[in-house]
Amino acid sequence: MTPIRSLALVSIVLATLAACSAPAPTAPAAEVLDASSSTVRVRGTVQSVTDGSMTVETWDGRTVAVPVAATTRFVWVVASSLSTLKDGDFVGTATTGPKTALQSLELVIFPESMRGAGEGHYDWDVPGVVASRGGGSVVSSAMTNGTVQSQSAMTNGTVSGNEASSGGRMLTITYAGGSANVTIPEGTPVVRFEPTERASLAVGQKVYAVIPKGTTSAGFLAMGKDGVIPPM
Repeated sequence: MTPIRSLALVSIVLATLAACSAPAPTAPAAEVLDASSSTVRVRGTVQSVTDGSMTVETWDGRTVAVPVAATTRFVWVVASSLSTLKDGDFVGTATTGPKTALQSLELVIFPESMRGAGEGHYDWDVPGVVASRGGGSVVSSAMTNGTVQSQSAMTNGTVSGNEASSGGRMLTITYAGGSANVTIPEGTPVVRFEPTERASLAVGQKVYAVIPKGTTSAGFLAMGKDGVIPPM
């Protein structure tokens, strides 16, 4: 073997060894969330799961650590429809618009075991149905959790200025201390919660987690079943 070929082989071997010994790129450290002064809501895709926590890549590209405790409540989020909704059901809906003309962005139908959860009408942040699509013009919303008092079908043109003006439904939702009329445009994501256990949590799931104000772990964790994105 000529000296030139020998040097070339040595260079290849050294380069290969250097590549093998080079440290693998490290994943960015997960952001630690602080719920000491306000409730924290996390929406995104599970990247990893350990006994006491999970990491989530949020819809805006952050990587955050969400502690999970023995007291964390787990639910599946399953696809549903307005055809299953009944008067007397307990629901939650994120909305836009003034209180006098609320337009639903998503609707959750609660199981009876969760009746009363989050009851009321209050400010909300950007819901998952909007955040997962890049945000758009919605930067905040309201949430109304309460009991469906009545519902009526909407006729063509009822939802002025909305793509779903060809149909939908109007709900009257009552809650402790008040009520709200909410327009549910045709095509609005409708889901149900189904109680489940921690063992259902897995990498790749689309999730919505809530760390209540003043606590250090998720109090509630909703996981999309069969690819459903939790819209709340």
